Amino acid sequence: KRSFLIEPAFIIDISAFPDLEGVIDAVYNPLRTNLVLDAQEAGIPAEGGLYMLSAQAVYACGHFLGCEMESRDIDKAFTNVLNSKRNIVLIGMPSCGKTTIGLELANALGKPLYDTDDLVIDNIGMEISDYFAKEGEQAFRDRESEAIASIASGTGMIIATGGGAVLRRENVRALKRNGIVIFLDRPLEKLITTDDRPLSSSREALEKRYNERIDIYRNSADIIIDASGTVDEVAASILSFIQ
Repeated sequence: KRSFLIEPAFIIDISAFPDLEGVIDAVYNPLRTNLVLDAQEAGIPAEGGLYMLSAQAVYACGHFLGCEMESRDIDKAFTNVLNSKRNIVLIGMPSCGKTTIGLELANALGKPLYDTDDLVIDNIGMEISDYFAKEGEQAFRDRESEAIASIASGTGMIIATGGGAVLRRENVRALKRNGIVIFLDRPLEKLITTDDRPLSSSREALEKRYNERIDIYRNSADIIIDASGTVDEVAASILSFIQ
């Protein structure tokens, strides 16, 4: 019934290769294809075609200029393109600082910030807590998937997700195609309750959500960042990883 995030066709089923030790896909847009995502989910090293594209560009430049190019030139070109194209996707519990830290990263990197909760609010024309009460969680998750689908194929963005965005595998895979997913791991005792978060408006509810989701956050993330420090400290930790 839901069709917000339609995955591209699967050309190869990696389960047919039980002794597979690595995957390289020549496709570079998206940065991670289904083939690459499938391999990585299975714990198999996998890369897309962006590095190959960068090498082709560097060698073409060297040929045009009549000079010898080195592997470090390829690495530099690859890193520059990757950092300009790759989205930074923040996941984690409500009140872990996704939007605040996302704004800090956006300012530091000169990238636009998109908050999926804000996108949902714009689409439904009311606060999420009111929509939850009126339509229920399933309807909200559908609107959330729609919001993610609307931006997931874009590049060069900071994306702050809602706390429950990772509950649907299709959302995570969509965000990973052009993004690096970072879990802001803020300790439970530092999380706070607020009335505008329907599933964590009380301490009991917050602790229940945390216990239900913590493993999902960890399994969905490419990088786990200790988010117990200040905004500046957490943002600096993220920047040290991606740069």
